[in-house]
Amino acid sequence: MKILIGVVLKPQGINGEIKISDLTDGLEAVKRVKRVYIDQVEYQVQKITARDDSLFLFLRGVFDRNTAELLRGKEVYCDKDQIVKADDAYFIQDVIGCKLILSSGKVLGEITNVYQSNVDIFEATTAEGVVSFPFLKKLQPVVDVDEKTVTVDASVFTQVALLKENK
Repeated sequence: MKILIGVVLKPQGINGEIKISDLTDGLEAVKRVKRVYIDQVEYQVQKITARDDSLFLFLRGVFDRNTAELLRGKEVYCDKDQIVKADDAYFIQDVIGCKLILSSGKVLGEITNVYQSNVDIFEATTAEGVVSFPFLKKLQPVVDVDEKTVTVDASVFTQVALLKENK
């Protein structure tokens, strides 16, 4: 399975290095990445570094700025097994399809999407409609990918969730 790790922002310098947005947990998460896929073309990673919220990659076959420019705006994927993650971390793909449960035990619905931002926004389909909520620590979230559940604090959830009712 492939995981989206970023989007090519621009060429960096004249030697073919590319700057990509970092959609991972930083350099530690991608330090084992040896190959990436851009437009379903496999590239061998020769070097990967990080600075701020960006990753910088030298890829075999991308020798100059003009070649790197052709990759601008394209999504960069790697194999899931190349990502290093903490024991309590999870992949967004593993959360989609999980039941959304309140700490009171009430099952609200199913997580259908996650929008990545400074704070990830989770979206779930419920009987009342589509609900979205920021994935904040104060929700005291418990993600169990084995059980396919995401449990959140009921009292906080009602304060931060936005419901788009069914029509």
